[in-house]
Order: sequence, then structure tokens, then C-alpha cells
Amino acid sequence: MKKRIVLLTMALLMVLPMNASALEVPTETVVQNLNGSQQVVKTYTIAPGDDPQELIEEPFELEGYLYTFADIVKVENHVEESKQHTETVTVETSKKDLSVILEQLAPTLEYDDGLYSGTLSLDHTSLHTEAAGYASRSSTLSETKTIGPLDRNDMSYVPATTVKNGVTLNLANVDWQVIGTDLVGDVLAPSSYQAVATYTGKSYYSAATGYITTVEYTGEVTRDGVESVTYELTYLGTEAPAGSGVISAIGEGLSTTWPFLLAGGGLISAAILGILLFRSRRRFHSLQATQEEVENDYEEQEEEKT
Repeated sequence: MKKRIVLLTMALLMVLPMNASALEVPTETVVQNLNGSQQVVKTYTIAPGDDPQELIEEPFELEGYLYTFADIVKVENHVEESKQHTETVTVETSKKDLSVILEQLAPTLEYDDGLYSGTLSLDHTSLHTEAAGYASRSSTLSETKTIGPLDRNDMSYVPATTVKNGVTLNLANVDWQVIGTDLVGDVLAPSSYQAVATYTGKSYYSAATGYITTVEYTGEVTRDGVESVTYELTYLGTEAPAGSGVISAIGEGLSTTWPFLLAGGGLISAAILGILLFRSRRRFHSLQATQEEVENDYEEQEEEKT
């Protein structure tokens, strides 16, 4: 029973991570002896903002040597790229006048999104203008008509309305003029008239409240910066004392995996409790079966006696 529990515990420990701090995997690991110096050189490539101190490992044993951290070398990996970019700009004007619109637009535009930067130029062929909106407007229309000659100044000769540009205008004023006279006795009397009629009215229409112009700026933008950083970590090795391999490996495993052991403690405990419960139930059923056999034998012996 105890042997099985120990084996289960060791199996669970083996599947747990062996190094809680080793979040990065080296892109290259080299074991070498350089001018009599035993070394392990590990190379990592990480983001510029990552902390290189997290790459440094505690002393470790490998192939009979105990290695400790000695040096770190940093190399920045620069990148230079360029591409075509288009930026759309919008301006508002009160008139749909090209000269007014161009006053609102600079010939060039400086672009910088934090990664790419460059100078963009105005593309006049991409310019597009449309009304921002419409509102109802009105204007006053007027029309003057001369009616005559008339034999008398009678309003029945003057129409009450007239039409101009599809709008009906109403009579606003009439000016009667004498255009002919006749001698009546010794006095000249009007013989013919003309009416000068004035008509007015309102014309309603929709007018743009303003204009929106969109235009594109195009050009080449470039990116120049540090894309990643390569660190080369060197560990120096000394011969490990005889027989220390297993003990040091166990010690290093416990020291680096204790956070994961805490997290996995519940799993180990559950597995052990499950085994114990299974064993207890088997033992209980075995004892119960033995007791039933004894009771049956006792009943048979009593029947034979009777």
C-alpha cells in the first residue's frame, strides 16, 4: 500500500514543470570547453520590453559539471521597412469653391503612427465635395405688367394674379396712367388709360448648409527600430563532487518547483485519498463476505445437530 502511494506521488511530481522561472526557451544551447574553461552558452531572443534578468538560471548540474551564471551579452535586432500609405482628410467649407477648399488643405501631411512615419503629399485627383446638409430657404419674386390701352381705369381689367418661373404672384399695386385725351367742349378729357400692375410672391427652395470635402494624402512611410533583442548567457562549470548528482537534482527540483507543488498538492492529495478509499472499501467488502460465510457455516452445523 505505502509503496503504491510513493510511486503515484513520484509520477505526479515528474509531470510538473521542473523550473518555474524558465518562461523562455533558448533558441540555442551550446556546451563547450574554451581554452580550458567549461561553459554552457544559452541564447534567447525576446521582445525589447522584456526583463533579461528573468532569463538567468540558478546553479544547475549537467553531465558531471555544476554551472553558475557568469556573463550576459545583449544584441539589438534592428528592422528597416517601407510601404505605401494613404491617409484620408476631411474639411468643411461654406462654399463649393475650389480655391476656398484648397485654402483649408496643406500640400503635405506628416504621418506617424508610432511604428511607421513619413511625409504624405496631397492627391488632387482624389478630391471629392458634397453638401453637408440642406435647409429650406425663400426669396421674394416680383413682376411688373403694363395693361392697356383701356377705355377707362377699371380694376376689372387688371388680373389678380400672374405666374413667374412657376410661382404664382399676387397683385400688390396698380398705377393708372392716362395715355390719351379728347376735347370735350373746351376741356381735354382722358380718353384712354393703361394700368401698370405690380405683382409679388415668395419662392421656396432647398439650399446647402455647407460642404464637406474629402481628399487623400499618399506617400512612402518607413519603420526603423528595434524589433527584438538577443541575449547570450554564459555559465561557467566546475566538476561536481562525486555522488552529488542525484541529491543536487532533487534539491534543485524541489527549490524550483515548490510553487507548482503547492498548486498540484490538491491533485496529489485527491489521488492518495482515492486510493485509500478504494482500498478501504475492498477490505470492508472482504470482511463482510468472510462474516457471511462464517454465519452460514454456523447455521448449517445447527441444522445437522437438530
